[in-house]
Amino acid sequence: MRLLPSRAPRLLLRHAISATCALATLAACQPSRTASSDVAFRSSVAGVDWELMELNAKTASTGAGGRRATLRFDADSARVTGFSGCNRFSGSYTLNGDSLRFGPLVMTRMACTDGMELERDLSAALEATRRYELSSTQLKLFGPSKAIARFSRQIPEPDRRPDT
Repeated sequence: MRLLPSRAPRLLLRHAISATCALATLAACQPSRTASSDVAFRSSVAGVDWELMELNAKTASTGAGGRRATLRFDADSARVTGFSGCNRFSGSYTLNGDSLRFGPLVMTRMACTDGMELERDLSAALEATRRYELSSTQLKLFGPSKAIARFSRQIPEPDRRPDT
């Protein structure tokens, strides 16, 4: 009696290959998670002042005129502006998933009696930023190994222009 090889293993293999191809095709049609998180980030942070609350694990000092340092994101242009303690700054930002990078940043060049140390430390923190965590009221920036800045969302006052 001669035994014929079973066709079941070949059939299973064909079905497994077909299922894998179908899943790969479906996955290719899905929007990327990075794109959706980028859009969510931009819409969540744009058009609002974010005030610096902590810098390098310490309560952030205020700058010139007793003002807190700020960040303000523009979703359409991927630009950021703000007050750094003495001077105003602006520049670009780049997103990729939870990765966030700033730069290059340009700054006005006024000299102030208050806020210069804050400005130096904030500039270094923005340059060192590698990723972020965002909640409805908090934006945390992280460097390569630890949290470096925490900002709080500010609720605009009716007659207040941004960053004044």
